[in-house]
Amino acid sequence: MATQASASTSAYLSEPAASPAVGIRKLPLFSVFLAHTSVDMHTGSLTVLLPVLLATFGLNYSLAALIVSVNNLVIAVAQPLFGILGDHKPMRWLMFAGALLCGVAMISVTLLPSYWLVLVAVVLSGLGSAAFHPEGLAAVRAVSGDKPASGTSFFFFGGNLGFALGPFLATLLIATYGTSGALGMIAPTLLATGALFLQRKAFAARSDGFGGRLAGAAASANARRTFWLVVFLLALIAARSLILSGLQTFIPLYFTRYTHLPKEEIGAMVSVLIFSGAFGTLLGGPISERIGRRNTLCIAMLIVLVALFVFLRAEGLARLVAVGVAGAFITMPWPISVVMVQEAMPNNIGLAGGLTLGLAYGASGLGVSLLGALADVIGLPAVMTLITVLPILVFVMSLFVPERPAARRVTRSG
Repeated sequence: MATQASASTSAYLSEPAASPAVGIRKLPLFSVFLAHTSVDMHTGSLTVLLPVLLATFGLNYSLAALIVSVNNLVIAVAQPLFGILGDHKPMRWLMFAGALLCGVAMISVTLLPSYWLVLVAVVLSGLGSAAFHPEGLAAVRAVSGDKPASGTSFFFFGGNLGFALGPFLATLLIATYGTSGALGMIAPTLLATGALFLQRKAFAARSDGFGGRLAGAAASANARRTFWLVVFLLALIAARSLILSGLQTFIPLYFTRYTHLPKEEIGAMVSVLIFSGAFGTLLGGPISERIGRRNTLCIAMLIVLVALFVFLRAEGLARLVAVGVAGAFITMPWPISVVMVQEAMPNNIGLAGGLTLGLAYGASGLGVSLLGALADVIGLPAVMTLITVLPILVFVMSLFVPERPAARRVTRSG
């Protein structure tokens, strides 16, 4: 359905090498999935810890919000830096250390005696998350064989599942056992790092056909065109991330102010959006490997456009179904986009992962701030309408993505 990539786009790409089909190694991939779930579970739980911190330290809303902002900023900035380090020298141990640091530091925020120590803890937790993600993505690439999009989809499904479960689990533990109940959040971290340890040999093997860095004629033959391809793909990721973060932020504000819906129903919309988004990432990779990446991205955005149109005009169950469909298809292109950036930066897989993940955090935070400022000027209904038409922009951009930017693989010892 979508237009074919232009001749100029194909100039960005190197010729694909004929490689034997190698299947996904399921146990190693599942261990990274568990670790990603635990890491993002801790990051997602921070928002529900804010009321506890606010009451404990007598914070105002600005100081409370700063806790989340600092965590997101550290993750956004540090991930590309850890990616660069990983490209220079493989450091799979950062997956273990990052997952542990993220978990231990985050659960400590409910035990610390001062606000400033809490800020230090969320910085350390953010550094742990930032250390884990680029190496985790590289490890997924190493064990996904000839199905990198499917492996990446499963990886991001774990992260989104963690974001969805984190607030629920933290709230349940605190409500049942008091503030100290948050210590129970360490259990998923210990389980995940144990699973990673058992599969450590699979991640250490980097010299097989699909397990190392990719050598790239793309970067060496035409660095300028490759650079603009990466910029374009990152802009695509930023635009898509803004749709999801905008909905998560402004659905509660809009429906609280302009409708008489109960809080439970408004909260259900956000929950459905988050959980459906988690399953959307799981589907994106396998579907793209069947019908093509460009087609998957374009079809997904058309479905999002229709679903959001229905969402703002429907009621009851139809509205929940519409926001669920929108959430699933907004996130469906996410793992595909990450794989394309990796393939466009074949000698810098870690940096590619750090850039894409860091950009998602940065674009979400900055974009929502800009939308909030815009809402003060033109009104919240106009901003909600703007969010619902953003899929048109993403659809048009998706028409020009390369179908499969392939790169030759080389073996490296060590």
